[in-house]
Amino acid sequence: MTGLTKQINMIKNILTSPKEITQALVERGEKQLRRLARIIDVLYALIIFELFTLMPSPDVDGFGREELYEVLTHSYLNYTVIIIGLVLVILYWGMSNLQFGNLERTDGRHATISILQVFTLMLFIYFVRLDAEFPGEVLLMQLQSLFLALAGFLSVWSWHYAVKNDLVSDAPSKIEKETLYIKFLPEPVVSLLTFPLAWFGPVAWTLGWLLLIPVGWALKKYRHKIKFMNVQEDKE
Repeated sequence: MTGLTKQINMIKNILTSPKEITQALVERGEKQLRRLARIIDVLYALIIFELFTLMPSPDVDGFGREELYEVLTHSYLNYTVIIIGLVLVILYWGMSNLQFGNLERTDGRHATISILQVFTLMLFIYFVRLDAEFPGEVLLMQLQSLFLALAGFLSVWSWHYAVKNDLVSDAPSKIEKETLYIKFLPEPVVSLLTFPLAWFGPVAWTLGWLLLIPVGWALKKYRHKIKFMNVQEDKE
């Protein structure tokens, strides 16, 4: 039993001990970062393409010139949800580009978190598709809010992991690294706020996404305040 205990302790030490950052590890991480960025860009492009396929089409939905006006006027909520989804996906893509632009390498865990974030967005698109088929379902609206929130908080976790494990380049300052956390928050925070609005119907839930404007504005002001306070401390 003593020998087995020693082996278990040795394995624990190997798993918990800090990994030595060698030149080979850095170069491998840089190559992995480029590959990861390409994969994520392709997945985002597929997500955006999939959103456009959700719009009513004469070939798929079987309507002609006579029904065109009726389709456009009666499907306004579907169009609105698709447009909101498109805007949010582009915002998440922008966050991904901002984060990756500040990285110098990646590792297995960071890559897993990043891919998982994109997969949550793909699940969001799946529920958008179901919402187009079964409009007004409370559960489907809540699942869209839930997976968008998960995608946003995974983005925050990804950045936190990158900062704590020296994956970030030397270009961003300490203040920029801290304020990026706040920059990633508006979308997941608003996603959580829209979750209970689904009980009040699709109109209330759809209008709830307009909270992105005041929440984004408030967090931007808070971000500038943090920068100002840090500048004042440096002067003192």
